Amino acid sequence: MNGGEVAWDFGSYYDYEELEQALHYLADAHPTLTNLRSIGRSHRGRDLWMLEITNADTGPGTEKPGYYVDGNTHPEELAGSMVALYIAWWLLDRYGDDKNVTRLVDRRAFYILPRVNPDGAEICLKMPFYEWIGNGRYLPGEEQLAADGLHYEDLNGDGCIVDMRWPDPAGEWKASDKDPRIMVQREAGEYGGQYYRLVPEGMIKNYDGGAIAIPRPMDGNLNRNYPYDWGPEGEQYLAGDYPLSEPEIKAVVEFVNAHPNITGALNYHTHAGVILAPFNVKGEDLPLEDEMLYKRLGEIGEEETGYHFILKEEEFGFPGHGRRMGTASGFFYGQLGIPAFVTELWDVFKESGIKKDWFFPLRVLSEEDNLKLMQWNDEQLDGDGFVDWTPFEHPQLGKVEIGGWKRLYMFRNPPAHRLEEVCKKNVGFVLKLAGAAPEVHIGEVEVDELGEAAYRVRAVVKNWGFLSTNLTERAKEVSAAGAVTARIELGEGLELADTSARIELGNLAGRWDRRRKYSRFKDWRAPEKTAEWTVVDTGNGGTRSVTIVAQCEKGGTDRQTVQLGAK
Repeated sequence: MNGGEVAWDFGSYYDYEELEQALHYLADAHPTLTNLRSIGRSHRGRDLWMLEITNADTGPGTEKPGYYVDGNTHPEELAGSMVALYIAWWLLDRYGDDKNVTRLVDRRAFYILPRVNPDGAEICLKMPFYEWIGNGRYLPGEEQLAADGLHYEDLNGDGCIVDMRWPDPAGEWKASDKDPRIMVQREAGEYGGQYYRLVPEGMIKNYDGGAIAIPRPMDGNLNRNYPYDWGPEGEQYLAGDYPLSEPEIKAVVEFVNAHPNITGALNYHTHAGVILAPFNVKGEDLPLEDEMLYKRLGEIGEEETGYHFILKEEEFGFPGHGRRMGTASGFFYGQLGIPAFVTELWDVFKESGIKKDWFFPLRVLSEEDNLKLMQWNDEQLDGDGFVDWTPFEHPQLGKVEIGGWKRLYMFRNPPAHRLEEVCKKNVGFVLKLAGAAPEVHIGEVEVDELGEAAYRVRAVVKNWGFLSTNLTERAKEVSAAGAVTARIELGEGLELADTSARIELGNLAGRWDRRRKYSRFKDWRAPEKTAEWTVVDTGNGGTRSVTIVAQCEKGGTDRQTVQLGAK
């Protein structure tokens, strides 16, 4: 990238400056379709860039159903920001040529925040990485400096942090006979071989020659800092000092609350290769109708992406993992009743042919599993996902060997040559979800003369969308289901007779609500309702026209102007 031009490269990971430049380029190249703004700043003062995509010539975004997309909440999950950017590029590049894209950009507002965590992402991109950075408030190791024990460090200066091993007859590990690069666990009752201690590469604060403690990182997890179902540190590891204590999440929540037109949300994370529903609402099951809706939308996700859809937390987590609290999807669905999904973009275990009992990537790998991973590494990455064991003189431990898996572009993210493939396969699901939004339209408008310069104006307001105008049953439970309204605006010389200009119509069903043929055992909710006004011509001149405005927070706004009759 240079000189204001962007050489689009979805086979690499953009740093903050490159991502910022790409977003500004899109905004400058499509001024009537975009609005780029900073919705806040990170701990280290970086802008959180939100790109709104909608056709300004068809109305403001706030009068259209909105769809929210973000990525890179966890700093090492860099692919999320690239997929979000790719979706923005796809929409703008195909506008005018692709009928579906054009209709969506004309009738929807897309809110795309590619990088929720710019500080942490920049650390991952520019500094050696082991497995966790957090919210980027601290540089690697800074949050642990007060604690004794091992702190990650690139000791040999090769640009990555891997593992260290050294011989120890009490060691828990041994080299595989089938591939000496692989470390496997020592069996119960096994003696007489070469065994090793295995720890992350780094230095040990206040080392006394005994057992090596490894302090838990205390930099925050931004996906535990949302206000809905938040839990303090004793209940939820890395949740932050209080809900919205992290400026990045505070900015996201304030933006979402200021945009009640948002009808859905998708958060991109990057390891497990699955689509996740918000697992629970404070530990309770979803309302049955919402569970059915999630299953249908999840099926669409499976069709579009090939990822497995997971509705229940126990299928995703590992034994003993507690309930996740203070999450983005919990906030969108639990607090606002908005259908939200998480897509985990990458699964090296599936790529390697490893069978899984659960989908969360934390697991103990057998020797055979490690051999499959190593084979995939050798075939797909030319061995670059692993650092061969090499001798090193450790200042505290003496002779050790440094080596092991490079985690960032193997386990956490797809390797660069697979990135564009991952980006492309995720576009369709977003378009289908955005297309499922409710759409409020004015249908038939009738004007009848009543005599004595009075007219009856009747308008039918319809929902064309797949989703109902309240989106979910949860939205009703938390009073977030804004009603559809119809309003009449009068031209000069006209007034209303004993009727209110604004009529509340409640919620309108979507096609999803009427998915079954009629049955006496199931009520059909109405997809349309009628509003009626009596208008009187005062004889003072004027246009003798009225404008009907149908409006709904989630379903957008429609207008229609009619004449009351010949003067």
